[in-house]
Amino acid sequence: MENAKAKEVKNATVTKRSDGEDWNGAREERCGEANYSKRPCLSEQSKTISFNVLLLRTSHNTTTNRTFTTTKFPESVAALKLAIQEEFQVSVYDQKLSFGSTVMADGESLDFYRLKDGDQITLEYTTTVDVECAFHLMSLLRNALEFVKNEQCQLASGKISPEFSKMISDTLHVKDIDQCIRQLFPSEKLLANSDFILKNGGLDVITSLHSLLLKQTWDNICHLDLQYLEKHVLFLLGSLYIVFPHHLKYKVVNSLDNVIGSFLRVPISSKHIAVPQNLNLPDTTRSQQFIVLVEVLCGAIQSLTQITEDEQHQIQIVSNQNVIKQFTGCLETPTFTPSMHINVLCCLENLSYNAYTHKYLSNVDVIGALMKVAERTSSHPIQLEDMDPELCLKLESDLVMYFGVMVISHLALNKAALLPEQLSSQVEFFLTRFLRSVDCSLLHTWMVKTRGFRWQDTFPTVRLVYSPLCRASLCPIDLLCFEAGVCSLHIILSRDNEIQTLIKQGLLDYLICLPWHISEGLEARKKAKLLLEKVGSHMPLQPPSLNNIVRSKLAATCCGLTKAIRYDCYQLVDYCQKTSTGPYKEQIQMDK
Repeated sequence: MENAKAKEVKNATVTKRSDGEDWNGAREERCGEANYSKRPCLSEQSKTISFNVLLLRTSHNTTTNRTFTTTKFPESVAALKLAIQEEFQVSVYDQKLSFGSTVMADGESLDFYRLKDGDQITLEYTTTVDVECAFHLMSLLRNALEFVKNEQCQLASGKISPEFSKMISDTLHVKDIDQCIRQLFPSEKLLANSDFILKNGGLDVITSLHSLLLKQTWDNICHLDLQYLEKHVLFLLGSLYIVFPHHLKYKVVNSLDNVIGSFLRVPISSKHIAVPQNLNLPDTTRSQQFIVLVEVLCGAIQSLTQITEDEQHQIQIVSNQNVIKQFTGCLETPTFTPSMHINVLCCLENLSYNAYTHKYLSNVDVIGALMKVAERTSSHPIQLEDMDPELCLKLESDLVMYFGVMVISHLALNKAALLPEQLSSQVEFFLTRFLRSVDCSLLHTWMVKTRGFRWQDTFPTVRLVYSPLCRASLCPIDLLCFEAGVCSLHIILSRDNEIQTLIKQGLLDYLICLPWHISEGLEARKKAKLLLEKVGSHMPLQPPSLNNIVRSKLAATCCGLTKAIRYDCYQLVDYCQKTSTGPYKEQIQMDK
């Protein structure tokens, strides 16, 4: 009697699912198999196992049926996910496996779910990744790291014999690394592949390799493959920063100094680029060295642009006088193309979002360089196949001017930063010229389709359009900066993705309230209304909440958007009443 009872308990334990539901009963009802619990588990069946996999791609809302066969029995759900990753190119971190209505847990064995050959499992995922290519790239980088680590003494000596030079080329496989990067990082695959490499330990390998490469001074290096390798490392760092999770932000500190080191490899000025003089290089190699120098600088700037999106690192970057001097030199030199200038300006725009950086950026050299680079006409436009070359040139020039205008607008509206007086008239002319010539819709198409721009934060631009409104009297530059902010919002809010970002950040109500706070006769009011109509063409607009109406009113009359969002409503009213004077103070008392 006791043995029979023990068998019942054992069978009941085996057939219970993790959520407590009787799995046998659910299985019998679904498949009509009364003796399902008596079937052999997978580990007792044939080594060749097949599953019908229902692929649900959530990002595209598509469904596909596939058959998955493996000759190696996966002991756990985690092992099954690895096999599926290899078969379907879906990262294990992006997989959600279900059997029936039950989500399969990584730590469980397949026997726990009583799967059998031919069962259907459901795989939910967002996108595919190039698994094989990513692992191949990681292998190449690990080999390069091991080689540079073992040979760093000889590399630092600058004595590179022909035999050793051949060994460097044969070991580093720079062309293979370049080919992997080109395959892994087209714009539509950038985020997925970057995330896959990051989660498989790629950051530690890349930063360790970068640290070793920086120990080799370029004055002594005669082998271009090491410089090309540094260029690739910087590109990979910039790509990984895009998907960097918040809990790993501390690792940026370790790599930031290295990125700045690459950026300062060679001093740049308006008249001179100090290309290292390696006497035993032929002329053709010296030309290649200049090209790779520019590419390393560009890679460092792109990485800095990603890092500067995080406020906690902005002061460290901008307080380095050598970095500011290098930024200025990159803008002033006519040797670089508009693409290089745009990369520098993107980084400066990120830095200008933080008011604490303005005292470092508001100087004659930086602002003068911003306006000079916009004035120059480049002979190196990026041409679209179906676009007139002259239009390409104009758009690239407009893009340079756009970023210059945004940096200057953020600086000009911070009265504490005090723009140099001798540049006031030039700044006013510069802003006016841009606003008269810019085509927002065309510029947006150019930025998104040709250059792949994305906006993950709309707050700085919405804050920009609120900044001049709280002034008792508006000077011409204030109005021009406001119009520049509205123009920028026209460009940013031309896609549903950016509008959804605006909504997630809780800023749509402030955009709806914006025209209410502008005097009736001003052209800026019309432009703000046109902006609302544009957003309304993408989605129906709802009346803003009373809370946000009050906050927008206070933001526009005395305190700006940052304080209006940060403070409690009653604290905000008290703050504005204490800091405001004249008619604004009376109006706030009435509102209260």
